[in-house]
Amino acid sequence: MQACPYLHTGMKNTNTFLRLAVLLLSFGLMAAGCGIFETRTPEEPGAGSGSGFQQPDRAEVVIRNLQSAIAGLNTLNYMRSLSEDGFSFTPSASAFDNDPQIWQNWSRQSEENYFNNMRGSAQNQSGHALVLSDEERTPLPTGGERYTATYSLTIFHNRTGQGIPTVASGTFIMDLVQGDDGLWSVQNWTDSAGGSQFTWSDFKVTFSRD
Repeated sequence: MQACPYLHTGMKNTNTFLRLAVLLLSFGLMAAGCGIFETRTPEEPGAGSGSGFQQPDRAEVVIRNLQSAIAGLNTLNYMRSLSEDGFSFTPSASAFDNDPQIWQNWSRQSEENYFNNMRGSAQNQSGHALVLSDEERTPLPTGGERYTATYSLTIFHNRTGQGIPTVASGTFIMDLVQGDDGLWSVQNWTDSAGGSQFTWSDFKVTFSRD
């Protein structure tokens, strides 16, 4: 019996199509798979990307970023809110009197050290908060903005056994400046007790020590 030429031709075309489909599929999987099994570089501790940081293109955004950084104990975002050019911190009078030596060389690096230690001592993943009231904003002659507020800072930490409170309160004055890139940050920060027995400055002293 003579084989049907059309049948052979159809089978040949089908086999060719299948080989082509397999080849294209292989190429597609190779291309897509280049990054599938690559190891991701771990994120730096405290540098979580989903932490609510906003581009500080307005002065008030800096304050919101500080509150967000406190809530998430995010060191990276906390430091991004502090000016890299001439940052200074003036502690509350009581905190200075109790530990004058620690404030002599207080710097932006000191801020990072204290915040990292505080984050390492945290007991909870949530509940930390910076609550502000009596907020005032006034323009500075230099073109920046002065932000004044009464604060309540809550940090749940593991040093309560040492007599360290979980809540600090007082008032602060922050001078916010705009950099050449148009972004705002805190340049000068002054803390005041405002009648409180334990201030943000006291938290900084506590957690500046490991």
